Amino acid sequence: MKIFEIAVSFLIGLLLVILLGWVFRLKTKGMKRILINTLCGGVIFCLLPLFKVVSVALNPLNALIVGFLGIPGLAAVILLSVFL
Repeated sequence: MKIFEIAVSFLIGLLLVILLGWVFRLKTKGMKRILINTLCGGVIFCLLPLFKVVSVALNPLNALIVGFLGIPGLAAVILLSVFL
């Protein structure tokens, strides 16, 4: 059940990015870059526990942050987990 909550939180973040892009009328090139950034962040976020380099909690809040901000959000979650 936990993986389902994480996936739903990530998808909510992704949908928020798409909604904001639609509201602000981003060009197709800008939307593609944002979607690729978000998907890369999500894939790295899901693969991070497999390599056990950094101990990051896989919870819905972190998934939402990574889904909304992409790779910079992943960096923020990692930095917060390391320093806190």
